[in-house]
Amino acid sequence: MKHTADRIQSFYQKHYKLCYIQSFNLLRYQNERGLLTDNLVVTLTTLPIVEEGPQLIITFEDVKDLQIGSFQGAIRLDIKIQDISVDQLENISFSVKEEEYDTFSFVCRSFDWVRTY
Repeated sequence: MKHTADRIQSFYQKHYKLCYIQSFNLLRYQNERGLLTDNLVVTLTTLPIVEEGPQLIITFEDVKDLQIGSFQGAIRLDIKIQDISVDQLENISFSVKEEEYDTFSFVCRSFDWVRTY
């Protein structure tokens, strides 16, 4: 549990500086068992938004119950990640919600991120 809390805190430290949305992509693929799986890749950056600028690329794996609101006017995202693994839901460990504009929410199995410079 502490490792998960540390990962979430580390994400927040990166997200604090790189919080402006650049892209939002849902990728669907068929896993080794033949089941369809959705991954969500969100790319955040700084202002001004330029292609070669720093980025925080977040991949949320096995996304379920994806709710998407309007991105109209939403530039700076406030993404909150909550560890819900204690609920023992099958293949679901995290609840994710964008809180500033309520642009999206979902649950997922895992997440990872890469920061580019």
